Amino acid sequence: MPFPKNSAQGRSAQVLQAVGFMAIALALVGCEPTDLATDLEQLVERIPPITRIGREPPAAPDAEAAQSAAAAAMETLVYERINQIRQQEGLNPLQPNGPLAQVARQYSQRMADENFFGHVSPAGDGPAQRVSNANIPYTMVGENLFTSTNAPDPAPLAVQGWMDSPGHRENILRSGFTETGVGVWQRGSTYYFTQLFMRPL
Repeated sequence: MPFPKNSAQGRSAQVLQAVGFMAIALALVGCEPTDLATDLEQLVERIPPITRIGREPPAAPDAEAAQSAAAAAMETLVYERINQIRQQEGLNPLQPNGPLAQVARQYSQRMADENFFGHVSPAGDGPAQRVSNANIPYTMVGENLFTSTNAPDPAPLAVQGWMDSPGHRENILRSGFTETGVGVWQRGSTYYFTQLFMRPL
């Protein structure tokens, strides 16, 4: 007996019809000859392996490219501490990006060699330009800088300094950032820290 589509009985009948159709369809598939199952297996075997669609994961930073083993250890400490802070705040950890870390190292070295400190270099380039010049595609980029002289343990000091500064803290806790690169350079007793944050294109 047909029921109006908008009535409760009509909706119940439609659901029952749909369930019945699904049961029949499943029963028919289950009763197909075994040749069909064999054909399907052979078809699946001919399908190439599933490959990752989209961008490959970023390469990890090369510790050998760091200025020293001590500098590499400080870079790792900053990276790990920043991710601990993000996870405490319910954010996803940042993935390490090797090319981005190299840009950060080069900038820390420039600040040390040229004796300046700032997001814009004396040549006029800023963080976005430096990342672009390294042919790293991005949709969003940020940078935290820190320098200290005669500090016995500068890496934790850098992270604490950033967390105490609203703008730097915002970079650390920005949910849109997914990757990071840390670069440390030492000149005498002075350390220069650069951390780049990025969302890739």
